[in-house]
Amino acid sequence: MIAQLSIPGAWMWSAWQPDRGMLFNSYLFQSCEGFVAVDPLPLDDKALEWITSHGGVHTIVITNRDHERSAAQLQERFGARRIADPADGEEIFSGAYAVRIPYGKSPEFAIHLREANAAVIGDALIGAPAGALSLLPDEKLEDPKLLLLALRRLWALELDSLLLCDGQPIFGGADVVLATLLESRGGAEVNRVNIDELAFEKYKDYMRFAADEAEVGLLIGARKLGYRVAKLAPGTSFCPMHSHVVNEEFFFILDGNPSIRTLRGTIRCRPGDFIAFPTGERGTHEVRNDSGAPSAVLLVGMNEAREVCFYPDSDKVLIVSDGRLMLRSSPALGYFDGE
Repeated sequence: MIAQLSIPGAWMWSAWQPDRGMLFNSYLFQSCEGFVAVDPLPLDDKALEWITSHGGVHTIVITNRDHERSAAQLQERFGARRIADPADGEEIFSGAYAVRIPYGKSPEFAIHLREANAAVIGDALIGAPAGALSLLPDEKLEDPKLLLLALRRLWALELDSLLLCDGQPIFGGADVVLATLLESRGGAEVNRVNIDELAFEKYKDYMRFAADEAEVGLLIGARKLGYRVAKLAPGTSFCPMHSHVVNEEFFFILDGNPSIRTLRGTIRCRPGDFIAFPTGERGTHEVRNDSGAPSAVLLVGMNEAREVCFYPDSDKVLIVSDGRLMLRSSPALGYFDGE
C-alpha cells in the first residue's frame, strides 16, 4: 500500500523482510514531470494503476547498486529514465540534491530535500531499532570509521526527517538521532576536522563579492555557535558591509593580509589577528582582500535564528525570522502610518 507522508508531495511503500527483522522502504516524490521513484520495491497492479492515474513515473533513482529492487518493473511500464550515479551536489529532481556518502557497503548517495529539511538514504544508515539509527555490520562496510566521518555531511544539514530505505524512517528530530549514532560509534573524533579536510565551495559571484567557503561548525556538531572558513582572492569581499542586532561575531586571520572595513576606519590584518564585531552599529564591518595575494579567514558568530542586519552602503535592512525579508531602511515611517 502506498501511504502519503507529511512531507508535501511524498509517499512511501514498504515490505517486511523476515530475514532482517525490518521493513524495506521505497519512496515516491511528485514532480512537474510525474513521479520520481527511489529504490522501488515491487508494486501490485492496484498501486501501479494509482501511479498511472497520477501521471506515472518519470524518473527512477537508485541510491546504491544493491537497491535495484524492482526498478526494471517501473522502467518497462513507464519508460522512466534512471539515475544511479549523480555528481555530488547535482540536482536530481526539483529541490533534491545528491550527497555522496563513501566507505559504506557500496558507493552511495543520499538525496537532500532542501525545502522539507529531509533526506533519503539507502543503506548507509539503518532505521533500527525503531526511533534510532545503526550501521550495517562492520565486515560489510568498506571502512566503518571513515563512513561515520562521511555521514557528518548529513549531520551538517540539521535534518528534521530521515527517510530510510532500510528500517524505520525518522520523522522528526533526525538531527539529534544522527548525532547520537555518530558520537556513540565515532567517539570524540566526529567533533574534529582539519582545515585540509574541508570541502570548499564557491560562495556568491556578484561584482567583487566572492569567496571559496567551507562549513566547519555544523559539520562537527556545533549548533549554537557558527564557524566557517572563507578564502578570498585579491580584489574580493566576503559580503557587503553590515551590522547585526542579535548575533555577535569575531574573525580570526588564518593567512594573508585581508582588510576589515568599519565605520571607524579600515584595519589591515595579518595572520593571528582576532577582530571582534559587537552587535549594533559599532560592529559594522566588511572583510575584503585589498592585497595582491590570497587570504583566509575563520568567521565565527552566534547562531540565533532570528536576526536583523543593517547594510549602510545600500540603505537596506534584512529581517530573518521564519523566512528572510530584505527592505530599504528609509524613508522611515511614523508609528501610526497607514493605520
